[in-house]
Amino acid sequence: MRNTQINLDSEIGKLNAVMVHRPGREIENMTPASAPDVLYDDILNLQLAVREHDQLTGVLSRVADVYEFEDLLSDTLADEHIKGLLIDELVTLYGCEELAEELKASEGEGLAAQLFAGTPMRKDSLEKFLSPLRHAIPPLPNAFFTRDAVMAVNESVIIGSMAFKARFAEALLLKAIFKYHDKIRSDGFYFDGTASTSQKITIEGGDLLVLREDLIMIGYSERTTTRGIDTLMSAIAEKGGVENFVVVEIPKSRATIHLDMIFTMVDRDKCVVFSPLITGMHKCKAFHVRYEQQRVKRIVEYPGVLEALRTQGLDLKPVPCGGDNELRQEREQWSSGANFFAMAPGHIIGFEHNQATAEELSKSGFEIVTADRLISEDLALEPGRPTLVTMHGSELSRGGGGCRCMTMPLNRDQVDW
Repeated sequence: MRNTQINLDSEIGKLNAVMVHRPGREIENMTPASAPDVLYDDILNLQLAVREHDQLTGVLSRVADVYEFEDLLSDTLADEHIKGLLIDELVTLYGCEELAEELKASEGEGLAAQLFAGTPMRKDSLEKFLSPLRHAIPPLPNAFFTRDAVMAVNESVIIGSMAFKARFAEALLLKAIFKYHDKIRSDGFYFDGTASTSQKITIEGGDLLVLREDLIMIGYSERTTTRGIDTLMSAIAEKGGVENFVVVEIPKSRATIHLDMIFTMVDRDKCVVFSPLITGMHKCKAFHVRYEQQRVKRIVEYPGVLEALRTQGLDLKPVPCGGDNELRQEREQWSSGANFFAMAPGHIIGFEHNQATAEELSKSGFEIVTADRLISEDLALEPGRPTLVTMHGSELSRGGGGCRCMTMPLNRDQVDW
């Protein structure tokens, strides 16, 4: 692995390095009964999920260095002291201190795999024998959504303060990587959500979009609280570099768990949106929060997201997820139709089953290329030629996220606006 400097000052700059996680045994350690506990509506088929995820990785590998979450964790666990610190945090979190010695004796590679797959519970007491739980440290089937528990703004990192305990462990693993891995360099942490003791402070990566080096958009959602947003904005403003934030109040529902489920950037002047909440009659309110000298200078309310962004010099053309048909809009938004990942300005990847959205992007000048063709024919994505790469994703999307959710960019080129 080459040294990688965290550098993210936009959603669309040319991608140089990205972190993903290939779904593994943790997916098969879910049952219908345990799925709600780990925030799933249903269980996934691992074989199908892996086949789809390999397409994503195959496309990303054409344009950037792709790093696997599990490999980075294994590297980090090679240091006995760091391994001990992480294990102590995990067993304390889940109240299974009796497993600490055994886990610390495990080798880094095997331990990393186990921390994703879950550590079985020893049924050595009546309480544990009668417990419906199979694992003392639960499996992490959400880990392939690498965006949520870690974020980056410019050259610094944010560790998420997760809304549900099912995802606390992911934040701890990622904190260890971004704090200790010798090949990942940053200017430190803006905020470490694992250190928060308040349930009123939650912030997740699907709700944070870096639009420019001086402008951040944050969703006030089911998973991100206003106190979490205030805490994060203050931490970023205090460290310097960003003074303008646009906060979007979105419905607290399963379909709109994060801001990036209804809005993603796809080019310098274009975004894909879920129209009912961005341009329609029920559009979300937005608030421009301006900091000066590390204090809130003013807060201004706007009737919608696009209106607020225009005041900050960002005039975007919205491309409607699902087209102009209300039924298709709702169906495709549910299956991550507004959740795209940009590999460069105008070069994006999304799920092929959201066909009405792809048609709208085609009308906006995007060429449509399948992931299979891009990989097999060794095609190049040409600068200045907008392109949508479509990948299989009917199984992955059942986990509740799309291509942006599954990618944590580490380094991008600066955008020439």
